[in-house]
Amino acid sequence: MKVTRKQLRSIIKESLMLENSSKLAKELLDRDYEVVTKDTQYPYGRNRGDVRSKVVYARKDGQPVPDSDIALMKDRDAEVRKEGGSWAALAGIYTSKLSSDGLNIIVDYYQHTAG
Repeated sequence: MKVTRKQLRSIIKESLMLENSSKLAKELLDRDYEVVTKDTQYPYGRNRGDVRSKVVYARKDGQPVPDSDIALMKDRDAEVRKEGGSWAALAGIYTSKLSSDGLNIIVDYYQHTAG
């Protein structure tokens, strides 16, 4: 299989964007947010591998969540889904949303096993 320089550049660019978005989201959560609640469930038992979790984050300074923060989280979610393609649930997918009062980020995570 031959890969042209242009194709190689686009592949590298995509992988860097994914790493950067995920890395930026993790750094943001670690730096500016604290975990309010965390709930992890194993619908078919721990040994099966399916995981559903819900983590609620609040800003450490008590201020409302800025639009840029929720946009970064949603960008990360979209990139993870795009990278996984039709098999994204096997690798794990995130769904981030803002709470109704605007003070919390709610991150739902779902991972499905093939077996």
